Amino acid sequence: MAEFVQKGESLNYRNEGSELIQYGEVVVLEERIGVAGIDIPAGSLGTVGVSGVYEMPAETGTAFQMGQTLWWDAENKRLTATKAASGAILAGYAAEAKAAEAAAALCKL
Repeated sequence: MAEFVQKGESLNYRNEGSELIQYGEVVVLEERIGVAGIDIPAGSLGTVGVSGVYEMPAETGTAFQMGQTLWWDAENKRLTATKAASGAILAGYAAEAKAAEAAAALCKL
């Protein structure tokens, strides 16, 4: 039997790194992303949003269509429409169309 615990719009996240995770920073959660809801000092517990629509940096030169699956390019810290051959990190989907020259996009986690 399953028991309801929470809505799951944000989750507790412990910063196991050595640097501060700043509010609004994209946090890689293994194969998907979240967005820091507060500053999370190294070794501390904070919250990461895993639901909602966020404006994020995005690759230029490629248009996104509303509903298109988006991936997180952790090396360049931006959204991309191209799934990496290995280590792909799902971001979500485009919440609206993005022109090829735009450097930001709305992403529904």
